[in-house]
Amino acid sequence: MIAIHFEQEHDCKQLLRQLTAYIQKYAEYGLGGAVKAEGEDTIILKYEDKQVDFYDSFHPLLASVLTDYVISTKEDEWLLDIIETMFYFTDAEEQQQILTIARSILEGDRNDLPQMKPFFNRRAFIYDAFAKHLEEETTFYYEPFLTFRLRDYGEILIDCVEMAIDEYMLEQEYQNMIEDFRQYVQYKRSKLDLVYVVHDKTFVFYDEHFRRMTREELLFHLQDDLVFEQEVDIEEMVISPLVSMVPRLVHVFTDDPDHGVILSIQAIFQERMKLHPLKAYEQEWN
Repeated sequence: MIAIHFEQEHDCKQLLRQLTAYIQKYAEYGLGGAVKAEGEDTIILKYEDKQVDFYDSFHPLLASVLTDYVISTKEDEWLLDIIETMFYFTDAEEQQQILTIARSILEGDRNDLPQMKPFFNRRAFIYDAFAKHLEEETTFYYEPFLTFRLRDYGEILIDCVEMAIDEYMLEQEYQNMIEDFRQYVQYKRSKLDLVYVVHDKTFVFYDEHFRRMTREELLFHLQDDLVFEQEVDIEEMVISPLVSMVPRLVHVFTDDPDHGVILSIQAIFQERMKLHPLKAYEQEWN
């Protein structure tokens, strides 16, 4: 028999409902178990199948249900607490934006951030902690377990929030840069009437006569105070030289309209940018 004690009545009720549903669901596959409430703060579980070892059936089910419950009910709460008390972000909107990034990191949705892969397995940390402390005959105290046995998980959340804040600050810096460049091209007098940008793995600039612009021409137009691509050669820059030229109209040829640089050009130049498939360039100029 396993007795799980709770300090919060709603935790006891929610987990009782979930465990009851799972035990009923898997009973038809031979899982022999029973669950009931004892008072308003205790769940009693009994494993009744003597044919299959407890640690091969009931034990992994219970550890999985508890793991999922912690993630679904506690993770956001703990992340928000870390964001506010450890990193001093008190604005509700900022907290939510950082929380969204942290969640995406934990769920493994940020493939652009390979250094964050260690966070993708946080479920295994919680599962292993429960698995080590759930025995066939035991009394289990839920809240003290969260406090004292999930410290590794807590460290993962702290590191995750720190990286989420770094990403948030970079995104804020990017948005500020986009807005500054948008204002610049809106109010600055155009230097060139038309610029073509061809994106085919790399970005290449052409003038209004569709003559490829040289390195020297790009350097001539480049405004030092508009350079944000630090330590990048001029031939690899896109946004800074394009904004520096302040073209009245930008034609972009690409087969990847969702590319980050393309989206940035669109955000800066808005209706002054015209998007075309790459084949339109190839048919017209090759």
